[in-house]
This record gives sequence, C-alpha cells and structure tokens, in this order.
Amino acid sequence: MIKVLIAEQSHVIGVGLIELIKKFQDISGVKMIGRDEDCCDIVKDFDPDLLMINTNYLDPEKMHSLVEAKRNEAVLIYVFNSFLPLDAPDNHLSIVDTKASIHSKLQAAMVKVKRGSKENDTEELSPRERSILKGVALGLTNKEIADKTYISIHTVISHRKNITRKLGIKTVSGLTVYAILNNIIQMDDIT
Repeated sequence: MIKVLIAEQSHVIGVGLIELIKKFQDISGVKMIGRDEDCCDIVKDFDPDLLMINTNYLDPEKMHSLVEAKRNEAVLIYVFNSFLPLDAPDNHLSIVDTKASIHSKLQAAMVKVKRGSKENDTEELSPRERSILKGVALGLTNKEIADKTYISIHTVISHRKNITRKLGIKTVSGLTVYAILNNIIQMDDIT
C-alpha cells in the first residue's frame, strides 16, 4: 500500500492532485500539508512512499531540508506552476499539463514506488515474458503476440498472468510504463 504526501500551498491544486491520486489502486493514504506546517516533522511522521512538492511551496533552504528528510526512501515528484520543456525529467510535473500527461507521470511514479518496495522479493521476467510484455506494450492482441512468437494463445495468456503476478501491475497502461522505464520498448516504438 502506498502513502502519498503532497506539499502544496494551493488548496485547489492540492485537492485536484488528491483526486487524481485516489484513482490509483494500492493507495493507503493521501495527505496534504500547507505552507504553515512543519513539513520535515510531518514527512518523518507520515513516512510517505511518494512525496510531491510544489517548487513554489517553500524557500530553497526549507525545500532542501524537506527533500533530505526522505531523499532515499520516497519517490519525489516536483510540481511546477509553469510550463515545462518537452525534455523535462519524468519526476517533473506541471499544473498546466493535460490530465492524461499528469496521470501518466503519476502512474510512472507509482510503478517506481512498487518496484522499490518489492525490489528484493520480485522475480525477474524471463526472456519470453519480456517478449510478451513488449507485444502487450506495443498494443498487440494475444493472437498477434502468439503468431509473432510462434506459441499458442493460451501460452500467451499464461505468460501475461505470470507477468502481472511478478510485477504487481494489472493494467496495460501500467505495463507499458514499466516497459518504457525498463527499456523493453522505446517511446518511438509506440504508435
């Protein structure tokens, strides 16, 4: 289960982010902290898996202290109140991004959180499972994957069940994000 902490001074933006986050599975708690609260203590007490910080939230010194409080243990997302360049890092989110773009970045962060929390107990995907995952991420049907890999549709379905069990990711979009983050496919491969 994932705990999310949002450091945001704008109530409207914070509530919007909370609503987007609550749509994900495995969320055990979401908390928003305002400018006046003692951020570092709340971060230590709440112990979030995902920490979202608006870059205008604090002065640079307090921002550094907040990041240091959970640097190694939480996935960080920086929220900006302005447009971002196209080559902005995945952990940079703009409040002017589209809902789909924000959802995609949040989903990638959730995958990172799950991967980090299961790092020691997840099984590696076999080469065949990686091949099946590539087909899924590219939008191929089970039959198309079976034809391409010269196996039966039932075997493809079995591999897909194993992939889902190993990764703990149930949606095609989540599997696609995982495939991109782990260089199983490239962004250019997606049509």
